[in-house]
Amino acid sequence: MRSYVALPFGLSAQEWGARHVRNEVPDLSPYGLHQLSGYGIDVRFSDRSLGPLRNFIAAQMRSRLSGMEFLETLHDLRSISTKNTDTVLCYDERTGFPSALASCGRHRAPTVTGVGWLTTRQSTPPAMAAVAAHALPRAAATWSQSKPMLSTLEREWKVPRNRLHYVPLGIDTDFYAVQPPPETGNVVASIGEDRFRNHQLLISAIRHVKRALPDTRLELATLLPVDLPAEYGTVIRERLYGRARDLYRRSTLVALALHPTITGSGLTVVLEAMSSGRPVVVTDNPGISEYVEHGVTGILVPSNDEPAFERAVTDLLSDPQRAAEMGRAAAQRVRERFTSKKMSERLAQILHSVG
Repeated sequence: MRSYVALPFGLSAQEWGARHVRNEVPDLSPYGLHQLSGYGIDVRFSDRSLGPLRNFIAAQMRSRLSGMEFLETLHDLRSISTKNTDTVLCYDERTGFPSALASCGRHRAPTVTGVGWLTTRQSTPPAMAAVAAHALPRAAATWSQSKPMLSTLEREWKVPRNRLHYVPLGIDTDFYAVQPPPETGNVVASIGEDRFRNHQLLISAIRHVKRALPDTRLELATLLPVDLPAEYGTVIRERLYGRARDLYRRSTLVALALHPTITGSGLTVVLEAMSSGRPVVVTDNPGISEYVEHGVTGILVPSNDEPAFERAVTDLLSDPQRAAEMGRAAAQRVRERFTSKKMSERLAQILHSVG
């Protein structure tokens, strides 16, 4: 089977592969999707060279349409014809929705799309809602890495149940190798800048943790505006990509405070930290418990419960042996269930079912 992988703006399989060789990013391809080839899929990644003028127009369209890539999809029309491919695979809405609409034309390959940010109609921007309402029923299959999303997609967006799939997120566990616990210090690490990050709750919790454990420090990598006093920690104002490994190495645990969501926000950082042998403290949003086993690989905290978040962090920092045991269990769990190879295997099953 031939599958065309429509990568979103800013991702190039060739450039990603070169960066991987330099040990800068995980996996040999974005999301590790080159591994589809091990399951009977002939993979071809998009190469969207639009030129300066079209790039400018495409950027304007993306900014007005919640990141959806319509001009890029028009550029892909020849690539997604049934003469050249059997299926189109899109990781999320940016390429998935335009591709699903385009696949309705004659001689267009069916689209399999992931959904990463879409939730209810009420919380979706009007432009994206209008596109989603037409695109999702036309996709040959839709998948999510958050199991609770499936019922929302069926109820709110009328996606037939037999076209919905749960695909657990997977990461490159060789890249995020197990690291021994730090010998000194109480560093709490956190990463992320999407709209569901609740960094202020995290910072406030750390402020209280320091009363019991004065040497605690927060290292927070984010591009969001946050107020972190220097005595509580450090804000890292850049995207770390593979250099996140250094942050996980310095940390005793990784903590993610999140606003309520069913999107699976934070899962990549959760799995990277677990793979590195670090326990996680994370908001118990719907779907998170599919990845983190409370009390075994991390601590799940009720949403918006700052005292509970503080207690979870304090308890783990106060008991290094327990934190280390959780870290070992977390590293094993990721390697058993949440590798990019396993994710590709599941996606290949879906592609074969529609191609």
